[in-house]
Amino acid sequence: MKKLLIIATIASLAIACKKKNITWTVQSRNMNEAVYASGAVMPQAYYFLKSNSTDLLLQLKVKEGDTVSKNQVLAVLGTPGQLTELDIRHSQVALAGSNAADGSATLNELKEKIAQAQQQYEQDAVNAARYTDLAKDKAVSEKDAEQKRLDAANSLRNYQSLQQRYLAQKNELTDKLLQSRQQFAASQQVREGKVLKSPVDGSVFKVYPKEGELVELNSPVLLVGLPGKFKLELLVDERDISKINIGQKVYFETDVYAGKQFTATINKIVPLLQKESRSFQVEAAVTDNHTFYPQSSVEANIIIRENVSALMIPSDFLLKGDSVYLQQGRELQKTGIVSGAKNGNWIEVKSGLHAGDIIAKKE
Repeated sequence: MKKLLIIATIASLAIACKKKNITWTVQSRNMNEAVYASGAVMPQAYYFLKSNSTDLLLQLKVKEGDTVSKNQVLAVLGTPGQLTELDIRHSQVALAGSNAADGSATLNELKEKIAQAQQQYEQDAVNAARYTDLAKDKAVSEKDAEQKRLDAANSLRNYQSLQQRYLAQKNELTDKLLQSRQQFAASQQVREGKVLKSPVDGSVFKVYPKEGELVELNSPVLLVGLPGKFKLELLVDERDISKINIGQKVYFETDVYAGKQFTATINKIVPLLQKESRSFQVEAAVTDNHTFYPQSSVEANIIIRENVSALMIPSDFLLKGDSVYLQQGRELQKTGIVSGAKNGNWIEVKSGLHAGDIIAKKE
C-alpha cells in the first residue's frame, strides 16, 4: 500500500507542476562561438595534370598510390601516329644536320672539286706568266701567250664559281637544317603538351580516365602531390568572412572517419568572392598526424571565440522577435533582448538581461 501511496503522491505533484510556468535563472556559462564551413581535405601541395586538347589516353604508366619522382613521365596522350611523326621529324633533323656538317659527302665532293680547280688555276697561272715572258723574248708567239692567259682566267673563274657554289650549297643545307629543327620543335612542343610529367617528388592520389579512353580538353588525368601533410579547402559564407582571421582553430569531421573530430589552423584567406556560391575560400593546415584521403568532404567549425564567459539562456526560452518572458514577482513581462552566438541549445544574451534574472516559458 505504501508504494501505491508514493506513486499517487508523485502523480499529484506532476499534475501540479504542469500548471506552473517553467523558469530559468539567467547565469554566465563558458561558450565557444564558431562559423560553419564546408569543403574538402586535400594534400598540402597538389597538382591536377590535365589534357591540353581532346585526346586519347595512349599510355598510363602509373597507378593510384604509386610513388613518383619529379619529371617522371606518368601518362602519354595522343595517337601512335603522332609518336611516329615525332620520330620522323627527329630523323629529318639528324639527316639535315649530317648533310650540313663540314664533313658531309655533298660538301666534301665540292671541296675536292674546289681543290682540283685551285690546283688547275695555279698551274695555268704559272704557264701564263711563263709564256708571257717567253713571248717578250720572241721564244713563243704572242698568240700562244694570250691563249695561256685565257686558260688561266678561265681556271680562275671556275675556281671562284666552285667556291660560290660551295657557300650556296652550305647555306642551303644549313637552311634545311634550321627548317627541320623548327618543324621538330613545333611537333615536340605539341607532343610535350601530351606527355604528362610529375612536377614533384610525391605520390599519385588519383587517376581519372582509363588507358584508351578519350580525355576532354582541360579534363584532369591525374592528381599528384606531396604525401603526409594535408590542408582543408573550405567555403565560408560572405556574411561570415569578416569574422575569419589567420591562426583561428578549426574543428572538422569527415565521413571517412565517422564520429572522429580533428583540428586544423586557418593559414590562408582567398579575398575573392565566388559568385556562384556567394562564399569565400579559406585554407587551414591540418594539425593532426593522421592519414586523410584527398577530396574527402568535410564539415568544419571555425572557432571565433573559445571558452569565453557569457550570459546564456536555453534556446527554447527565446520568443520570436528576440524577446523573453521576464518574471517580475508573480507577473511575466515580455522583454526584448539582443541575442548573440548560438552554441548548441544555448543562446548568448548580449543585452536586455542580467545574471540572476528569472525568465519563464509558458506550458
